[in-house]
Amino acid sequence: MRPTWEELPEPVRHGLEAVLGFEVVRAESQRGGFSPGVAARVHAADGREAFVKAVSSVANSKAATLHRDEARWTALLPEDHPSPRLLGSYDDGTWVGLVLEAVDGRPPEVPWADEQLVAASVALQRQALVPAHPALPTLLETQRDVLTGWRELARAGTPLGPWEDRHLRALADLEPAWEVAAKGDSWLHFDTRGDNMLVRPDGTVVLVDWPWSCRGAALFDAVGFVPSAVRDGALGVVPDQDVGAVPWAALAEAAQELLDRLVPGAPEEDVTALLCAFAGLMQYWARQPAPPGMPTLRPFQAAQGRVACAWLARRTGWR
Repeated sequence: MRPTWEELPEPVRHGLEAVLGFEVVRAESQRGGFSPGVAARVHAADGREAFVKAVSSVANSKAATLHRDEARWTALLPEDHPSPRLLGSYDDGTWVGLVLEAVDGRPPEVPWADEQLVAASVALQRQALVPAHPALPTLLETQRDVLTGWRELARAGTPLGPWEDRHLRALADLEPAWEVAAKGDSWLHFDTRGDNMLVRPDGTVVLVDWPWSCRGAALFDAVGFVPSAVRDGALGVVPDQDVGAVPWAALAEAAQELLDRLVPGAPEEDVTALLCAFAGLMQYWARQPAPPGMPTLRPFQAAQGRVACAWLARRTGWR
């Protein structure tokens, strides 16, 4: 469970208030999510408000690095971009914090409501049209040594499920094809999940949390969104922590239908290559120790991996 604003060390609170430009008189802290850091909507006595994220490198050094990356990339988003604007940042070498514009919104419902799923699809389609800032690294530069899950599992001889074991060599051989399929000039969010979206009162959806920003093919954001959305009940799949009770056929059909809504006519070979890389990533990370302060992350990745493998089995015809 995340710490609250009140649990921040006093010097850190004061440092963040200096960035905010006001004393915090009330804070609504978010307790869910995967990060071990504070996430809070904070209020001033005169009605001003903002959203604050802060994490300690002692609690999780990777999370602190991601907060620094998020501050850097969020500052470069186009002025008319619907995501919350970065108002400032705080970094004392241990604690890293972001001060963001407060968005009047709430997380999507679980299971996904149909109208919210449509709004999320529209948000992803609009993001696909946003050109990458010249300063952004390419997806290949940031993920070449990361999207190697099937090859790592094959090298380690890690026990897998029956389908994965039967096709591990073929999966490892297909995996590198993502490097060609991912080339492009769109601004990728690269972490498109329901918990990184907010539904505004008018029903529109905005993407938040941009630490993984990079340049590449917008199709990857769509492919990456599908497994978590299906896991969270999109298109009638009953949400379950590890979707273990849901037949593969149901997962695969929902996944393909959702992608067809997101990107009609997407290149078949590119989808399969990107999906293979994503499935391998989830299967690999789900078998690693939990990161410090993030005990729920690995089960979530395992659930996405199951959906992705079911969908990949349908697309490849590998039985």
